[in-house]
Amino acid sequence: MKHSAPLFLMILMMAVGCKPKVPSEYVQPDELEDMLYEYHVAEAMARNGGTDADYKQTEYFLAVLEKHNVTEAVFDSSLVFYYSHAERLKEIYLRVHERLVNDAKKLGASVGDINRYSQYSETGDTANIWRDETAMLLIPRPTKNRFDFVVKADSTFKLGDSFMFQFMTEHIWQSGSKDAVVCIKTTYEKDSVIQTVNHVSISGIAQLRVPSNRTLNIKELRGFIYLPQNDDDMDARRLMFISQIQLIRFHDKEIQEQHENDVTEATETDSVQRVDIAGGTNQDTLRHIVGTGLRSKSAPFRKGGASNGVATGKDRIKKAE
Repeated sequence: MKHSAPLFLMILMMAVGCKPKVPSEYVQPDELEDMLYEYHVAEAMARNGGTDADYKQTEYFLAVLEKHNVTEAVFDSSLVFYYSHAERLKEIYLRVHERLVNDAKKLGASVGDINRYSQYSETGDTANIWRDETAMLLIPRPTKNRFDFVVKADSTFKLGDSFMFQFMTEHIWQSGSKDAVVCIKTTYEKDSVIQTVNHVSISGIAQLRVPSNRTLNIKELRGFIYLPQNDDDMDARRLMFISQIQLIRFHDKEIQEQHENDVTEATETDSVQRVDIAGGTNQDTLRHIVGTGLRSKSAPFRKGGASNGVATGKDRIKKAE
């Protein structure tokens, strides 16, 4: 009985840690990874092949299926299964993406535009300030076809900041329009709002730029990536894998310097005005003291006589006589 409790805990941990197996009638994870990798390699070749890219992609895709001895029906039903297990499909795609990136590096490709800002610190003039998840899988079905995010302004945000939201995409698209929507609503002081929108219809780098505002500070950026649902064919294979999400913030030194100069000039002007007003009050007080001598704080000076029961020097002499 002494060893029954530890043994039970070990079995429980193994049961929790192990993922349920994929039914045998579907493409297994390792093979699906290889098929997706080969498909996207073929897709890139088709994109770089000039005209008839869509036709070539279809041909390459059928060639991948034939190589793995998988029919279109089995592949499509497998995707439907993985749609219901999106986290597992996302893990597969992360490995596919890593293989594609490594292949590109081996062929001498540079890090590219998508990674050029990763080296900058968060407090620098140019910085990647994205702190949310950097990869996701969107499927044109409710609750799985939209990703929302909010970025609140902090002390590192400056007047005149501009932004670039960017990410990499890979698609599997059997039919219908391939058109994801990227939108960012920027809220400034006084609740002024600017909305910027872009459409994503091809694999590769997608970017959305938010211009600078020279007069108002930013309060927040609120955005989303949305993959519309196509009602024409719900069973068609469609998905968009998004990776390497970044939100790059750019400080505009010219706008900042101008703003700082304006603030300094306004402060100096205000200080001068305060000194002049104080000086005028002192001069007026001196005139009253020289002309009348000491006087009661409650009795204003009146030329030629007493005021509020306070006698002048001449009045006191007459009374003494």
